[in-house]
Amino acid sequence: MMTIRRKVLLLFGVIAIVPALITAILDTALLRSLSGEITARNSAASTEQTVTLMRRIADEYARSLDYESRRIRVLVNLQRERAERLLHTDDTLVNDRRPLFAEEFDNANTAPEMQSLSIGNRSARVSWEHQVYFAPRTVDRESVIESAKSLLEMRSLYRKIRGFNDHVIRSHYVVLDNGLSAAFPGHGGYPEDFDARARPWFEAQRDDPGFRWFQPHIDAASEALVINATAPIFDRENQFIGITGIDIDLEATFQILELPPHLAEGSELMQVVAVEPPATPEPSILILARQNHALQNAGWETLPQLKRFFLTDAADNKTMRNAMLAGDNGHLVTQLHDQESIVLFRRFGETLSYIVMIVPMARATDAAMAADDFAKGATRQHVRTLITMLLIIGILVIAIAVLGARQLTQPIEQLKFAVEQLGGGDFSTRANIRTGDELELLGRAFDTMVPRLEAHAKVEESLALAREIQQQLLPAEPPQLAGFEIHGVSLYSDETGGDYFDFVPLYTEHGRRIGVVVADVSGHGIGPALLMATTRALLHGSRGRGLSLGQALEFVNAQLAEDVSRGHFVTLFLVALDENQSAIEWTTAGHDPALHFRADETRFSELGGDGIPLGIDASWNYGVRDDAELRPGDIVVIGTDGIWETTNPDGERFGKERLRDLVHDRRECSAGEICEAIKRALDDFRGDVSQHDDVTIVVIKRV
Repeated sequence: MMTIRRKVLLLFGVIAIVPALITAILDTALLRSLSGEITARNSAASTEQTVTLMRRIADEYARSLDYESRRIRVLVNLQRERAERLLHTDDTLVNDRRPLFAEEFDNANTAPEMQSLSIGNRSARVSWEHQVYFAPRTVDRESVIESAKSLLEMRSLYRKIRGFNDHVIRSHYVVLDNGLSAAFPGHGGYPEDFDARARPWFEAQRDDPGFRWFQPHIDAASEALVINATAPIFDRENQFIGITGIDIDLEATFQILELPPHLAEGSELMQVVAVEPPATPEPSILILARQNHALQNAGWETLPQLKRFFLTDAADNKTMRNAMLAGDNGHLVTQLHDQESIVLFRRFGETLSYIVMIVPMARATDAAMAADDFAKGATRQHVRTLITMLLIIGILVIAIAVLGARQLTQPIEQLKFAVEQLGGGDFSTRANIRTGDELELLGRAFDTMVPRLEAHAKVEESLALAREIQQQLLPAEPPQLAGFEIHGVSLYSDETGGDYFDFVPLYTEHGRRIGVVVADVSGHGIGPALLMATTRALLHGSRGRGLSLGQALEFVNAQLAEDVSRGHFVTLFLVALDENQSAIEWTTAGHDPALHFRADETRFSELGGDGIPLGIDASWNYGVRDDAELRPGDIVVIGTDGIWETTNPDGERFGKERLRDLVHDRRECSAGEICEAIKRALDDFRGDVSQHDDVTIVVIKRV
């Protein structure tokens, strides 16, 4: 006969063990289901975050390359102007220096002092003090010696450019039609049969003069893969006599980009170009360069054999190729190198050149997989703990059951309460879980997360305050100037931006004179916003000094060039309006020309100039133009490139032609109405696409 004690013990055992067993089974199933769901969601979220991060990195890299290409264009034009000026001078500068030809660099007894320069996996010896000159064996050395002497002073420009510590520029050079080549830095190693006039880019410049970029090629002396930009040189009769150019190290351009450590392993970055017949037999994607290694080539005499880029899936490959040929950006999740990868492509420059970033999916979902492993381990540990608890419950049924329930539920309630407090905005809340198991790890993770969320909230508040302060630097209302309507607006893509417009009172002996300013700092965000504020302060500081418009820009430029770090600059357009006359004066620092609508002729012209951006060359002289006037009904629109570079969902740009059409259609409207119409047109054109660049518009109308 079973005793009552045994029945009570059995009853307590059944009451305690069966629910505990059911709870253990259900809890385990729930944890496994929750673990799978969390893993799936984390994987999707990690993939999306990785694509967003890759897109942001690619956008920044593309903007950097676009900036580099514009900068190289400016430098090549500077070289062209200096070379033409030196070659047009009849009297060669006499000094103790003489041209050093290539054979003198190859001879240890005659070579000047040299320094090491790394080129890929190789190194070369170069001179940062001298140019190297080369003439083919078929050219009489005496016939080119005067040209060589004329070009000696190119060295001062090259050394000034090198002062910016530019790691992208490989070399500067001048090639003349008489056979003479001059390059900087000086070096030896030229092939005996080398003749720069036989290079494809020299013949192309002769046939079609103008600034141009050319296909990658192998440098004859260093055997490095480079891409070059060139411009023609003309004599006094405007006849072609040669070219000047800059070689860009393709591998060095990758140094601009750095992937986060958790994505870098196994990832790949390359520059490609989309081509179609007749350039290739069929539409293709050709690889220009890969990160960490260059394309191979047989020698300097021929162009590199560019390899084609393929995805494993033919349909994905066709989709990517067609998107590139259409000028679109995008990304794919596809098979590549026997593994699933994220392939993101982003266009840059004026050609169909693209950045391609390839990140294995395993790198993107590492965190999710780690969380999955952690959750599975926690589940297994939980099951082992429950089994142990069931065995112990067999001995101490009620006490262990109560203790176990309390230990399990109390930390969860603490965490739930802390989450509710945090949701209500209390950043001082903490979970303070001290259970010694996975729940304590979860509590610690929560406690670590709260200060980060608080810091993020403070950063958002600081950015909002910075935007408010920057908006206060812009004019609160347009100036009142007899005979003119003036209206301006700035729209920033981030909390703060680098665009700026202002109305500056100018000195005049009679009536009122107003200076209308529009400026664009490279980039956008906090840094450009500070540079914008500095530019504004310097411009206002030039008032009362009796300076002309050009002198005012020179004052600002000298300060910025001294204080601003390399790679940052400001484009600026300044026009002076006088209420007593219709003639206007203006000057520009590398800014896009203003549009001038002539009401009496119903046509547009441009108010441009040849000044370079502020902050590049402290000694630059800015000229003033005064060969235009505003008659009744005339309209001037000054803007930043954020207007015409606004893109719609299809990747099409707004362009200047749409801007001209809009101004023409609303020529009878006021300046403020025209400005608002441009804003609405940009919003409608952009659609669902977010604003990627700052937009500034100033409209001036003569009434």
